[in-house]
Amino acid sequence: MADDYTHSQSALGAEPPPPPPRPPFFHRLWMVFAQPGELFKALALNPAWFPIAVLVALITAAIMWILPAELFLEAAIDRIPPDQAEDAAAQMAQMPDIVFKGFAMGGAALVTFLFPVILSVVTYVIFVFIRGDNSTYRQHVCVVAHTGVITAAGTALNAFVQLRSGDLTRTLSIGTFFPFLSDGYFAEFLLALDLFYLWAAVVAGIGLASAAPGRKAGSTAAVLIGIVVVTALIRAAF
Repeated sequence: MADDYTHSQSALGAEPPPPPPRPPFFHRLWMVFAQPGELFKALALNPAWFPIAVLVALITAAIMWILPAELFLEAAIDRIPPDQAEDAAAQMAQMPDIVFKGFAMGGAALVTFLFPVILSVVTYVIFVFIRGDNSTYRQHVCVVAHTGVITAAGTALNAFVQLRSGDLTRTLSIGTFFPFLSDGYFAEFLLALDLFYLWAAVVAGIGLASAAPGRKAGSTAAVLIGIVVVTALIRAAF
């Protein structure tokens, strides 16, 4: 859509005017939740992703700082083979709490910042190369970066769940509504279906459809929800 805007102006034999202004930065944070269609129609003509991606990364890092170091220690030990866990736990217990929090904050910030860049490669391949959408990679990364505001809100709420349960793997998910299910693959699958990632997938579907004239938000969102479901199936297996 942004390219069409430029080309249509060039076809008139004049220099294309500057793209229309974006909605104000902090106003966009509210529009992601309340008016995603209007937000992404405006951003399709003038996409931007870097500032919002930095903000989401900083919010995520701040949430990691709030969580106690003991949770990160337990999570790290859980990933160690049982025959090595006791020695590793003794060594880790001697490390200052600031080390665990520092690694958690730095890792979370880096992964959160790079996530829209990497995921947008996947969506670009699916919707542009395969489906034939007329949209740009910059539009894709703009949409995915802005939906990060939703997942950041989820991270904040999930922090309270994790503090209460003492388990970093606990999130607000579909499985939250089925506590009576016995342990097993299906229960783990439902627990892996994070509510905020599903919400973000729907909003991203609205955004990517806005960037591709003629495409429906429903079918686009369905593909993105499918990606979330497949990811949850894989996570439940490990």
